[in-house]
Amino acid sequence: MGKGLGKQLGLTAGFLLLAGVIKAVFGGPVNEYRAFSTVVSLDLTGAEGSLYEHQWALKNTGRIKLAEGSGKSILMSGSGFDNETDPSFGVQKVTIGLEGTDIHSEAAWNLYGQFPQKQPVIVALVDTGVDISHPDLQNGIWINTDEIPGDGIDNDQNGYADDVYGWNFCSGSSQIYEGEADNHGTHAAGTIIGNWDQKGITGIADSNYVKVMVLKALGADGTGDSSEVIEAIRYAEANGASICNLSFGADIYDPQLAELIQNSNMLFVISAGNGDAFGHGLDIDRTPIYPAAFSNENIISVANLMFDGTLHPTSNYGAQNVDIAAPGSYILSTTANHGYGYMTGTSMAAPMVSGAAAFVFSCRSDLSLAQVRQGLLVSAKKLESLNGKVASGGMLDVYGALSCQLPGMAPSE
Repeated sequence: MGKGLGKQLGLTAGFLLLAGVIKAVFGGPVNEYRAFSTVVSLDLTGAEGSLYEHQWALKNTGRIKLAEGSGKSILMSGSGFDNETDPSFGVQKVTIGLEGTDIHSEAAWNLYGQFPQKQPVIVALVDTGVDISHPDLQNGIWINTDEIPGDGIDNDQNGYADDVYGWNFCSGSSQIYEGEADNHGTHAAGTIIGNWDQKGITGIADSNYVKVMVLKALGADGTGDSSEVIEAIRYAEANGASICNLSFGADIYDPQLAELIQNSNMLFVISAGNGDAFGHGLDIDRTPIYPAAFSNENIISVANLMFDGTLHPTSNYGAQNVDIAAPGSYILSTTANHGYGYMTGTSMAAPMVSGAAAFVFSCRSDLSLAQVRQGLLVSAKKLESLNGKVASGGMLDVYGALSCQLPGMAPSE
């Protein structure tokens, strides 16, 4: 598998759409990483119930439909599904969910309970900041217990004063949440560790064991310098992270970043990118986007799968450089200010795989991170639509990865 980050973060964070034109973002100034996303916020402040029925990635019942026409889109899902499209605009295309096209999470959660031994896992989220006070996230945020909050002293002498929950590499401070500018990272965090409490959204991993380390390397305008991303990755490894999620990309190769990832003990999960300026997915075997196209063997690069089992038109792909597809279209998760919203992009697909990797690693102590990676890829659910598009030929299957027996391994108990 040929797998890079340039000194430009040129694309990928999700772009979405309800009642709006879907736009892909590409490009950006040299020596700068860039990530953009559009959120459709939902008026669910104080909601007591579960939003699980709207999370098709976890359980796709087929009751989700996207109607597109006249420059806007309407999404219908869950129990509110209606066979009639909005008559206010001429429907040009209707995409309907394919039942069973999901990550097989319920079977995985049932099996998870049969593993008596669990281990803590830290996922480093190098992204925008995260609303760590969001009710769905509070239990799953990493805490640096060697630091005394708010005393202005670097108690653990790691070079960062008051880095209780992570660090803001953009401002050089411990302030890891600044408001709506941090929607992108907050959304990713919810996918990984949203509480299993039947309220709000549900994350993939058990937040009692899996924690998200918040490393803000993308600022209010969605950009971050190469040096800040590199510093964030170094911090992650020095402070115990096992998995590192990078939902951004660029078209310039950065040898310093490539070497850093190559020499890291972490598993990197990286979004493949959201296509060109016209919203057309790129073959990154031919037009590399980094770091997804780095050749490092500790990388999983991820494409964006729609709820009908096809790649989203904007998703990058590559039979060599993209490893797997995961749900990344119309993903409901947490947003800033205790909100919820749908987002679309390979930036949403990567946290699906990060959450799955952390979930498996937390209860499969018999597996190394390299074996977790292998298990995720060999257990991918094969889809005809992905032949020649991703190296595994399939989509993420969490149950398959959790129950996977790799060659040469003794059966798990």
